[in-house]
Formats: sequence, C-alpha cells, structure tokens
Amino acid sequence: MIKRLHPSRPSRIQALLLLIPMTSLLIGVAAKLAMQGVYLASAVFVIAAVLLAVFLVFQLTQRVEMDEHSITRSWLFGRTVVPVNEITRLGWNGFRELILTIRFGGKKFIQLSTNVFTEQELRGIHRDLLAGVLAVRGLEGEPLLPRFSESVGYVDIDEMVRQKHR
Repeated sequence: MIKRLHPSRPSRIQALLLLIPMTSLLIGVAAKLAMQGVYLASAVFVIAAVLLAVFLVFQLTQRVEMDEHSITRSWLFGRTVVPVNEITRLGWNGFRELILTIRFGGKKFIQLSTNVFTEQELRGIHRDLLAGVLAVRGLEGEPLLPRFSESVGYVDIDEMVRQKHR
C-alpha cells in the first residue's frame, strides 16, 4: 500500500495569494530603505523576503508518500524519511490550523498541517501511521497511552512499549 499526497488546490491558491504580495511588499520596503541609505534595515527586509519565498516554495512543493515501512515528506530542496518503527509519538496541535507532529529518533520530528493538506488527509495519515506503528511494535490491542489520548492530543508509543514490558 503506497499512499501519495500533495497540496490541495485551495491551499496552493491561498499560499500564492497571501505570500506573493507579502514578499513583494518586503522587497519594495527593502528597495526604498536602500535608496535612503539605510542598508542594514534593507538587508533585514531582503532576508525576510527570501525566507518568505522559500516558505512559499516549501508550501507549494511539499509531498508526502507513505508505505507500510516509512513516511516520506519531500519538497523541492530535500526530503525526510521516517521509518515507522522509529516513531515515538504522534500528536495533534494547532489553533486555527490542525498540525500533525510525528516524533521519531530522539528529538527529531516532522509536522504536517492543514495549510497544505486537508483535515481528512491528515486524519488518514494519523490513522495509518498509528496502525502501522502498533503493528510493528507488537502493540495491537493495547490501550493507547495516555489513557485519554483523543482529548490530550497525542499518543505516546514509547510509554506504551514500557507499559507492555512491565
């Protein structure tokens, strides 16, 4: 089972409509400041514009590919591969947007949000990853920890493994 996801059309349009004018505004302010001889402030605005442009490229080119062994988040300039057996915690957070945080290999993590993917796609990724992690770690049928994982917003896989081996 290989699952491939990419940004939805509305999220791409929203990113373009929001980030291109903001980047243009920052470049305009930087040019105005440079003409006035305020080079340090101009450089700060240029750096902010470049970072915003890179973020736009990230939003537009982000892809997720899942199989039974790993989840891969890629974009134009790189990719992160997360083996399912290294996932330690799956968590939800966010206020206006829903963010799925996948922690793995110590302090590493990736985040997927509703700015790029639909809520149904994120919930599907969570469901598939949780099922895969539980199967790989031999935790099928075990209660999810913390006990009220739906209300606290995360499932702690490492804690479930420790509880099983006690």
